[in-house]
Amino acid sequence: MSDASAHHRDLDEILADALEGLATEDELTRLSDELRQNAEFRTRACRYLVDDSLIAELILPARQVKGLVESLSAPHLRTTPARRKTPGSWLGFFYENRGAVVAAAAAVLLVGLSVLHLRALKEIDRLHSLAVVDIAQVETADGRSPAQSDGSSSPPAKQVVGRVSGLDGVEWESDEQALRFGETVLQGRMISLTSGVVELLLTTGAKVTIEGPAKFEAGSTIETTLDHGRIAAAVPRAARGFTIFTPTSEVVDLGTQFGVSVDDLGDTEVHVFDGDVVARSRLKNASTELVHAQQNQAVRFGSTSDKPQRFAARTADFVRRLGPAITSESLPPLPVVKDLGVWYAADLVSNITLNQPVSSWRDVLVGDNEFPDDAWQFEEGRCPLLVEDDADRRALRFNGWSTYLETAPMDTSDRQTVFVVYAAGPANFATDHQGGILLKYPTAPSLEVAVFGDRSTHGWVWPGPGSDGNVGVVRSAPVEASGVTVVAYTYDAVAGRSELWNNGVSQGQSDAPIGFKQPGQRYIGRHPDLNLAAAFFGNIYEVLIYDAALDSEAMAALNGYLAERYRIPPGS
Repeated sequence: MSDASAHHRDLDEILADALEGLATEDELTRLSDELRQNAEFRTRACRYLVDDSLIAELILPARQVKGLVESLSAPHLRTTPARRKTPGSWLGFFYENRGAVVAAAAAVLLVGLSVLHLRALKEIDRLHSLAVVDIAQVETADGRSPAQSDGSSSPPAKQVVGRVSGLDGVEWESDEQALRFGETVLQGRMISLTSGVVELLLTTGAKVTIEGPAKFEAGSTIETTLDHGRIAAAVPRAARGFTIFTPTSEVVDLGTQFGVSVDDLGDTEVHVFDGDVVARSRLKNASTELVHAQQNQAVRFGSTSDKPQRFAARTADFVRRLGPAITSESLPPLPVVKDLGVWYAADLVSNITLNQPVSSWRDVLVGDNEFPDDAWQFEEGRCPLLVEDDADRRALRFNGWSTYLETAPMDTSDRQTVFVVYAAGPANFATDHQGGILLKYPTAPSLEVAVFGDRSTHGWVWPGPGSDGNVGVVRSAPVEASGVTVVAYTYDAVAGRSELWNNGVSQGQSDAPIGFKQPGQRYIGRHPDLNLAAAFFGNIYEVLIYDAALDSEAMAALNGYLAERYRIPPGS
């Protein structure tokens, strides 16, 4: 064996030990040095990591299918039960045709494994091209690439500004300008469209809709340039300072929703829908004094005027969200809208036909819920499906291993009440450690609600690494019926109390000793760590999140409303 081959094998072994937590400090130092200095080893390491994670992900569904076949073949499932009402047509088929399901599953298992193998090879090739990063793209502590540290002029890696979260009737100025749904937008990307609307989800959580004809540059995660056209921005408090430059003005957000329009002469109008912005002129001879505008106010910066003009904002001039507008008259009569932070309802999903993937679950804005915290999935293979159950109720169906949605970063308070309306599937692929995640808050401390194999539900807060265990833990009795269930969980870090309900019945209380006020993404349908068997298999109909610990009157009103809306029998 050559010295080079032995050297590579030695490094590969150290890499494997590092991933298992077995490497020594000296080995970790050597590994770090090699990754920085050795381009060939860096490529090998990237391939190793991509292959390992991808293979684990692709093998998991095959193992779960095999486990399902074995569980369906168990003796206690071979008798045909009486027809029962099930929460979806897929369960009705399952119970009436379980013998055929077992045979079919066994027959397609080998074919499925072959398909997974072919997909794995294709995905590995694709991911290699994404994962292997050139040395010029790796920045040092001083913000320069190693090449630049040596005095060369190699450009630094471009920052990811956001992703395309929606497209509506877009015509691009050229094919080279075209963007696809889910595509990442890098720093400096020019977006030029002759018509239609592009929606961007920025990495800060801000959302921008660009209406053509327009020319827009994604300068960074906090700065953009609009040469002409219209944009509407929704900026959460955590992303305050988001700035839009136009030929005649500089607009700085203070945590709000606003619109900016620029005509062919460069004249700019700033319209504030909610909150506050400050702006100033960029003309040479004009005053640089900041102008403050609040809700329903607008300011115009003209190309030939040295003074801004104030007038009433025109909200209707801007496209603020994609999809049909939902009027308050067409909404279900939600009885509690005070402190409402998020509302997802499957029967309000529009522009998607049944049994098709749902890439965007739009937040329904009503009452105190004024900021659009939508949920997305940019990979089609991980999107849940829009389905209709046996009772003609629409839901999002999650497959128990890979499908999930995630929100943009949103603010969290120390008092939270969440409702999830769901119907568990006929099997559960999750472990009993975390269960099938219905809803999970971001990094620790993290609020989580899950359902387990015995159909019990669980609410808790994970304090983070090094903690003695979860807090606020309440687990329900198993839900005997296989129909729709409403689980509600309140965590009140101020009063130090948590409580869990199933179909309006309290399942117990616990303490709530720590707070978790933080901005971050939330996850629907599974744990964000795809290596954990913590995904939900079944239907999710509705999700409500309140930034408050609701009192008994509000809880009774909401539980009663949801029981009636989903026709849940008393005592279920």
